[in-house]
Amino acid sequence: MADYYTPTVIDPMIPLAAMLPIERLFLAQLFEEELDGESAYYCSEDGARDLISLPAVEARAALGAATHEASRLAQQLIDEQPDAILGEDDIDLDMCGDLWADVLQDIVRRSSDLDHLTVTMAFTCSKMRPDGFGGLAMLITASTIRSESTHTLFDRFYTEAAANGEISRGDP
Repeated sequence: MADYYTPTVIDPMIPLAAMLPIERLFLAQLFEEELDGESAYYCSEDGARDLISLPAVEARAALGAATHEASRLAQQLIDEQPDAILGEDDIDLDMCGDLWADVLQDIVRRSSDLDHLTVTMAFTCSKMRPDGFGGLAMLITASTIRSESTHTLFDRFYTEAAANGEISRGDP
């Protein structure tokens, strides 16, 4: 059985003052958080976690500083987890991979110190499988999240090479 990994790096470091407490709590569960003075560096050797648990007491306190308009994460938690937020048990969040880029974009939108963040991911595998290697690059600005994987890059290469008559067929 092959193990798939997605080492991930977010750059530059994010000023702590740019994050709402709920966003920092969330990101620290998804990635490794390394503090350097008043900034945090987020990375992961295996990729962002898909399932996390936020302690309800901490989430409740962290949500107190968030507004629905400023944080899609706060809005989603309030809309989808109202009973859990008021309870004492952990709040389990699944499919966090669909939300963390939006959280990073909200941070950039509010920050006077950041005009972008980049996310670099490597796709690796414990066995030499063609589907187990590649990567993804993401540029997050206040208005747009741009990303492209090596697979979509190869698709573009194949299309360009076929259009130029360099290859007769490709496996896009």
